[in-house]
Amino acid sequence: MSYSRRQFLKTTLGAAGTMAGASYGLNFLTPKIAEAKQVDLNFLFAGGTWKKWFEQSFTMPFAKENNCKIIISSGDSASQMVRVRAEKGNPSFDFIHVQQINAMQLGSVGLLEEWTNENIPNLKDVHPAFKNPYHAGKVVAPYGLAYNTKTSSKDVTSWYDLWDPAFKGKVGIPKWPWVGETWFNAVNKVFGGTEANISPGIEKCRQLVKENKAVILDSVEHTKNLFVSGEIWIAPYYTARTNQAIKAGAPLNFVYPKEGGLGWYFGTAIIKGRPEENRQMAFQFANYTLDPKKQLAFSTICGYPPTNTKAMAMLPADRQDLFLTPEQMDNLGKIKIDYVKMLENSDKAGERWNKEVLG
Repeated sequence: MSYSRRQFLKTTLGAAGTMAGASYGLNFLTPKIAEAKQVDLNFLFAGGTWKKWFEQSFTMPFAKENNCKIIISSGDSASQMVRVRAEKGNPSFDFIHVQQINAMQLGSVGLLEEWTNENIPNLKDVHPAFKNPYHAGKVVAPYGLAYNTKTSSKDVTSWYDLWDPAFKGKVGIPKWPWVGETWFNAVNKVFGGTEANISPGIEKCRQLVKENKAVILDSVEHTKNLFVSGEIWIAPYYTARTNQAIKAGAPLNFVYPKEGGLGWYFGTAIIKGRPEENRQMAFQFANYTLDPKKQLAFSTICGYPPTNTKAMAMLPADRQDLFLTPEQMDNLGKIKIDYVKMLENSDKAGERWNKEVLG
């Protein structure tokens, strides 16, 4: 099936605003599903340590408790999104692991099941900032700037510091299909651009790559390795991953840029159109990922704050890295991006990035 991104975005925009809630009447208090034949659930997911932690905290114990098998197919988010779109009406997967932007993109064109407090009871305890009609985060991942404190001659405070000549040849920025598109739209706003006018950001990023010799980073592991080896001194990065790089030997500090950081909440979205027994088990698993005790266990492993308010109240006092202060929450909301407009212009923006920044 051929389905271009531009066609998809056009459909997305046409469908926006038509979302309506639904109640699925699932009964989480009886063992009917567990007593039935084994259900196989297919999951589009990331790889690396994230997969390892997720299996340890969620998929393995859930499968054991509920007589099911969860089969994970690892890959990059962009190709997985394409697959979900291509299989509309006849999906082969039950879940896709996404952040909020991708969830809204897929959900608004009818590719995802809607979430309600009735079909996912733990949803009511998730902080309003970390849920949408099609999914909720199991954790929130703050994203700002990490920098080497030994090689930096000043305290980093701003996105502008990426362009400091002192970091020439030692600065990293994320690859476009990874988190680069969203990061770019944020810094484009910082430099006076809009979702429709990306020229300020393109000009500044071209300078960063061509003149300051920025390294393109393709994953969290790639970024950590370059920080540890000293090949980069500054880059946009996640809080928890910064801490992991510090434990690996990199002398780093993380800061929330004064213009505003970014905050992704990652979670499990349920793909619409699967058999009823899969669908019911899928809702039960999604509810499981929002359980406060399960979230707490996952947060302490991965180092990101939980989204369930009950889990937040259970955080140990010695894990300050898992707390988000009111000031940090405000910081993550400072840069306003219209994601519908961002996605509408995504193809052209990507073409300009490849041609003018990387070309």
